[in-house]
Amino acid sequence: MKILVAAKYLTGKAEEGGSSRFFRLVIKTLVSLGHSVVEATEPEKVVGDTYDLIICSHGDILKKLKVNPAPKVCISHGLIGDEHFVFGADRYVSISEEIQADNRLRGIDSEVIGQPIEMRGWLPPGAALKKILIIRRYPLDIPDPFAFLSERYDVRVSDMSKPIEDQISWADLVIAVGRGALEAMAQGRPVIVADARTYNLSFVGRMDIGDGYVTPALASEMARNNFSGRRFKIPLTREWIEGEIAKYNADDSEPLRAYVEANHDARKIVARYLEPVTPNNLRFSFGVLINDRVRFDMCLKQSELAGQVHFLENAKSATKGLNKLLDVIEKEGADVAILTHQDMYYRHGWLGQVREQIAKLPENWTVAGIIGKDMEGRICGQFRDMRIPLHFNTMHIHTFPQPACCFDECCLIINMKSGFRFDETFGGWDLYGTLAVLQTWERGGSAWVIDAPAEHYCLRPFTWVPDKAFQRNYKKLYKRYEGLRVDSTVIARLDSTAIGLPKEALRFETSAA
Repeated sequence: MKILVAAKYLTGKAEEGGSSRFFRLVIKTLVSLGHSVVEATEPEKVVGDTYDLIICSHGDILKKLKVNPAPKVCISHGLIGDEHFVFGADRYVSISEEIQADNRLRGIDSEVIGQPIEMRGWLPPGAALKKILIIRRYPLDIPDPFAFLSERYDVRVSDMSKPIEDQISWADLVIAVGRGALEAMAQGRPVIVADARTYNLSFVGRMDIGDGYVTPALASEMARNNFSGRRFKIPLTREWIEGEIAKYNADDSEPLRAYVEANHDARKIVARYLEPVTPNNLRFSFGVLINDRVRFDMCLKQSELAGQVHFLENAKSATKGLNKLLDVIEKEGADVAILTHQDMYYRHGWLGQVREQIAKLPENWTVAGIIGKDMEGRICGQFRDMRIPLHFNTMHIHTFPQPACCFDECCLIINMKSGFRFDETFGGWDLYGTLAVLQTWERGGSAWVIDAPAEHYCLRPFTWVPDKAFQRNYKKLYKRYEGLRVDSTVIARLDSTAIGLPKEALRFETSAA
């Protein structure tokens, strides 16, 4: 295959850091596997060429590659800004679970594939600890927490002008984080995961942290945070470092190397990048109209959301405000917009349920919701009104997804491919969950209640009844959509979850009141 490899750093020089060594090894491995590789740190110069596959990293790089039709695999190595995923790839790869979770907050799911490491020849370290290598890219901004080690051991700090791999073989023990730790283990060197890094201030509130001495039993656990020190976040004190040094055991050499070979061998890792590229999971963004910052902070913002959360304060009407949010979400490149109330709460795993349900929908789906009414006017869905202990659950009468005639407005899910926008001549704050379905039908699309329960911390009293504004909107909808046909059937009534109509009266209903 002809493969473009594009990233911010590609030389493999130590001063460019772990991501540069990462991609230099990817290129080397691809060539060894018989592929033709084009490499670029300025992809705009080669983006017009034809490729079978693009492997890239860094958001600014991917943005420049979007116009090329080749399948794209985007890899994230870290939590710092330019490592964040952006929309535009077909497949996303995180090198650790920590990075995977961080990118979910931007609405992009990824699979975890560990860093590729070259398996070189090796010699066992000394039975007694004498030589320590500290792998560090930059000078420290604080006193070196490992300085005291030179009182007893032969200590070297890595020379960034020389290949890191060549320096590792000298040491008995290596103190490093990230890729350096893995490269040391690949050469059979016991490792202490620890260092002082400025960027850790943003994540844990201090620079100097560590996970400790890597035993074969702890390696997989530390890998969840890419051997960064952020798995256990232990402050670096002399007492703690001395305790970890005391764990040195030359017999750990072989099992540590075996761990890297099983989980990070470059040929195995790069082969996974070359697996057939299928479109990545849907990209989500959230939009919310807010009029109460406290409710927003206490409810929606406490959710375990994946995706950007865009908000608009004090909009003049629901339809105008939501359309502004949809414009922002469309520009961002999301596939699906979640328009939600400020007092909704979504638990971990909710978006996974949404994805599974959307996968079952027909191509013409336009709008979905988590609570609404079916085509007979019956409440439909699973939903938790947190004012009361009982929950809505219609699993005994419905299979999901279920065709809907209206939705409660607490959560509307919009297929951005449909180009849907609310009719802005419809003002106010009532019945736009019904309007969304009617507009969808008018356009030849379909509307569905899906099985994805969430919690609504509503403050509206049970004494509420449809007011004059609600009545005006209902009459306006009825007048406009009277005679609309759905599947050759004329709509006999308009429904809402805020009202209940006898089944024999008309045909449809919405809101979870």
